Amino acid sequence: MGEALRGDLTRRADRVIENKAMRWISMFRLRLRSLLSRRKVEQELDEELRYHLERQINENSATGMTPENARYAALQSIKDIEQRKEECREMRGVQVVETLFHDVRYGARTLRKSPGFTFIALFTLALGIGATTAIFSVVYGVLLRPLPYKDPSRLMVLHETTPKVGTVSVSYPNFLDWRADNRAFSEMAAVCAVDFSLSGIAQPENISGQAVSPNFLSMLGVHPLLGRDFDSAEGKAGAAAVVLLSYPLWQSHFGGDRNVVGRSIALNGRGVTIIGVLPPDFHWFEKTDVLEPIGVWATNNAESSERGERGDTVVLGRLAAGVSFAQARSEMEGIAARLAREYPAQNAQFGVLLQPLREVFVSDVRSAILVLLGAVVFVLLIACANVANLFLMRGAERTKEIALRLAIGASRVRIIRQMLTESFLLASLGGLLGLALAIGGIAGITRLIPAGGLEGAIVDLNGPVLFFAAGMTLFSAFIFGLAPAIHSARANVQSELKEGGRTTSASTGQNRWRGRLVIAEISFALVLLVGAGLMMKSLYRLLLVDPGFRPNRVLIMEMSLRTSQYRKDAAILNFWNQVLYRVRALPGVTSAALGTVVPLTNNHSRTDITLEDMALPKPGSFPHPDVHIVSPGYVNTLGVPLLRGRAFTDADNENAPRAGMINALMAQRYFSGENPIGKRFHFGHRPANDPREWITITGVVGDTRLYGLANPSRLEVYIPFRQSITGDMNLIVKSRNDPAALTAAIRHVVHSLDKDLPISGIATMEQLISNSVSTRRVTLILLGMFSALALVLAAIGIYGVISYSVAQRTHEIGIRMALGAQRRDVLRMVLTQGAKIAGAGMIIGIVLSFGLARLIANLLFSVSAADPLTFAAVAIVLALVAMLACYIPARRALRVDPTVALRHE
Repeated sequence: MGEALRGDLTRRADRVIENKAMRWISMFRLRLRSLLSRRKVEQELDEELRYHLERQINENSATGMTPENARYAALQSIKDIEQRKEECREMRGVQVVETLFHDVRYGARTLRKSPGFTFIALFTLALGIGATTAIFSVVYGVLLRPLPYKDPSRLMVLHETTPKVGTVSVSYPNFLDWRADNRAFSEMAAVCAVDFSLSGIAQPENISGQAVSPNFLSMLGVHPLLGRDFDSAEGKAGAAAVVLLSYPLWQSHFGGDRNVVGRSIALNGRGVTIIGVLPPDFHWFEKTDVLEPIGVWATNNAESSERGERGDTVVLGRLAAGVSFAQARSEMEGIAARLAREYPAQNAQFGVLLQPLREVFVSDVRSAILVLLGAVVFVLLIACANVANLFLMRGAERTKEIALRLAIGASRVRIIRQMLTESFLLASLGGLLGLALAIGGIAGITRLIPAGGLEGAIVDLNGPVLFFAAGMTLFSAFIFGLAPAIHSARANVQSELKEGGRTTSASTGQNRWRGRLVIAEISFALVLLVGAGLMMKSLYRLLLVDPGFRPNRVLIMEMSLRTSQYRKDAAILNFWNQVLYRVRALPGVTSAALGTVVPLTNNHSRTDITLEDMALPKPGSFPHPDVHIVSPGYVNTLGVPLLRGRAFTDADNENAPRAGMINALMAQRYFSGENPIGKRFHFGHRPANDPREWITITGVVGDTRLYGLANPSRLEVYIPFRQSITGDMNLIVKSRNDPAALTAAIRHVVHSLDKDLPISGIATMEQLISNSVSTRRVTLILLGMFSALALVLAAIGIYGVISYSVAQRTHEIGIRMALGAQRRDVLRMVLTQGAKIAGAGMIIGIVLSFGLARLIANLLFSVSAADPLTFAAVAIVLALVAMLACYIPARRALRVDPTVALRHE
């Protein structure tokens, strides 16, 4: 009995649900049909009401009424036909959408009737939305786009640190101890930067890669597009030479051939087997063309097994489940302290630094990008303020129209909705035009950024960027549309409809709001101008920094002798001597030299040294200079000043006593008050038992800026290349004319000696200087463009307000002049009004600038964020522009004819 009852209730419930669903579907179809086939539905409604009317007339006629009385009685029974129609429409539930359609059509007609207003507002909004979208595409591509790895927030990059040097690479034996002893990381992998010479192709070239632990890709959650990953055996020394190709290298050098797996390529003159291709979205924070197993790297770098050897290795770790960043850092600091106690000669004072992987990717550019985003938001706000002012002025002209609509029954909410609909329609059109401008802006920004500046980042118009643009469009519509809509709905019906009022005067509230909006524009523009001024002064001072060399007409190119034919020092030395001899003989060459390191490139080779008669410090506190291996003529070719002693000559060869030069900073720090010429040092920590290890200082040269113009000089040591032979060198050539014109001739010389030797890093020293300030330069260019745009918009804003005020006060000005006011009095009155607005905006802007300028402090060089000269110069420029914008309508006021002005009312 109970089961039957429950079954019956269930069936009844199902029928109820089914009936409700059917009714909902029927209603949805009716509403959809009412919207999509509105004309047909209205025709059917007319026919239905006509049918009911005719039937009622026939019924009335059947009772004996005359045709006229029958029709009149029928109409009385149905009452108002239009009201019946409205009731039927309400039953469909589509009034809101239909009303919106009416508002949109009406708004479109209104905008079409005012082409000048529409064009100015559209263009202003498009500039603001387009610029904001373009910058946000960079923000998203660099800072916000999820890294293409599994749970990237748990990935950490680990470095070693010392108090004297800061962040340094990780010793490979230390990495092995970290991996074995820690519990905070579920996995760890070593990643070492390596370079290769790719030969056996039409144009040999240098490519970059990473030697990685076999678990590197699996830790990232990356699977090869083709082929296989490294296996555990390939993490040990003696592993077979295999590589994974990056997707771009596979496309550019192998044409996307899917049969590339198993083929062999020549890297550093040896055959290497391709075992796979990386996916297209894989990228690392350094340029990566190939990956090789760490075991192959260990085989070719026997010194990597020494604990004190720190090459270009970092460690990637994945935090274990439930372990926080602070817990991991605490544990790793404890392990580093233990290793320092166990191996004091190599690890004393060495600590560990943990950074989230995302932080490593974006640390160099985050500040500049966020500053630009803030600047472009200010531009958008200024644009919105300008459009709001346009709407306020237009609303004042439409006061009678709005008053009439209120008088015949429209509600104030309905008026506000209509005005906001016009705002959203205008903003939508401006947003579409802004997207077109954003496409060009993105292309321009990516061209401004030097190659490699956005390594791995994808900057384009994608879903999140389009969503942001839509949000900015809605935000803009609300910002510039709300205040004008509210003011328009507050129109006084009686006063506006009085007879005799032939002109429209703005309310005091509208005038006050227009003034406030212009004050906001001026204050925002001043903030942007201060930022641009500080960046300009910073870049100017940076370019005045002495780089320590003379860059004029100097060309550099990098070469690395990595193949088997250069295993012996004699072969390496012979090649370099031949290159120097033949290049120096080229027409137009004034001098040529070789050097392992070139200033401003950030490339370096550092080591500890021991000075003669120096008390031996603790490990980690020895002098740790950058070491340059150079040929004779290096100092002269690069234009590094020789301060004391002599430069290297051909006599400083492998059979001569070891010689060295130091820079002025090292001479000052360790030989203050005495002549360093003739003093000795050697590499390493222990006392030198072999006299041949000592290096005698023969000269002191000027300091160079190895790490960029904004970074201070470091300790530097120079060694003759014949006494420390290496296969990695930069050829430095000084010419009489344009050095770039020598590139082809130098290539021919090099390839005549070795056709498979790649040449890379070709640039003039002037290009290196330009590249060293690229981040600041790009930031300045964009910030300057936004500031100029803000200045123009602010000038237009104050011009519009003063011009409209003059137009509204034409009658008053006519009376003043009729009563004897002089032209200078009228001019002073108009300029004073503008000066009050500009002055208020500048005061607020200066206060804001003092607070916001500190946000760009880390982008400045030798300039205070509160630099008074910059603030004063910006204030003067803005004041002049504001006064010029006020002077134009003021001149128009002077041309007012009192007779015409009085007759106008």
